[in-house]
Amino acid sequence: MNALLARISNPIVWRSRHHAARKLFEFSLAEHGSMLDLFAAARLTSSADRRAAYLRHALDERRHAAMFAAKSAEMRRDSGRESLGFPNADTDRLFERLGEQRFLAFVHRGETRGRRQFEVYRDWFADRADKRNRAFFDGIIRDEIRHESYTNALLSELAGGERERRAELRIVAGWEAWRTWRRAGRFLAERIYYASMVALYVLLAPFALFVGGVRPVRVGWCSPPAVCQPSHSSLRTAPQE
Repeated sequence: MNALLARISNPIVWRSRHHAARKLFEFSLAEHGSMLDLFAAARLTSSADRRAAYLRHALDERRHAAMFAAKSAEMRRDSGRESLGFPNADTDRLFERLGEQRFLAFVHRGETRGRRQFEVYRDWFADRADKRNRAFFDGIIRDEIRHESYTNALLSELAGGERERRAELRIVAGWEAWRTWRRAGRFLAERIYYASMVALYVLLAPFALFVGGVRPVRVGWCSPPAVCQPSHSSLRTAPQE
């Protein structure tokens, strides 16, 4: 699905350096988030071999984040804009939430999606004889293939077989779909709330103006209500002696 969307959106994403720079920075942010999750996995796993694998992967993700950020900054400078800087992603604590087995399934699915998406971009630049950007994505793809391979092997080892490996991937696919649906729901709810509040304020503005004219707001303190006088009382003059 991601690869299909990437193929459809290619003319939009790469039509200007501004849009391309924004897309590349999004990749940088995603790679930085993956780095944080993998460093956490290396800290929490009970296996020295898997710890080493996670650390190697995390260092690759950090390098990718820097590469995408630098490429984004270069494109923004070429279009007369300032760099977006280096990404600062959050972590979802996926290793702790999913456990190591499903964390590996999650990472494997992510690497597969990323590799397919980057292949679409690589081919886009290849068709336009853009050797520099084609080589850029080729380098990323080689790392993604390696990550895809080792996570698949570790998942099979932990799950205990091919059937169990596929079952874990299906479970994680369902979990990802649920998480995406919830995030989309929150995003939509926020936008609907904002639009509803703006519409409500616009509709109530004439009523607020009417009430303000009939009952003007008094400024300052007012002691017990019985002592309070209408605002025009201050205009009365003292009786003549």
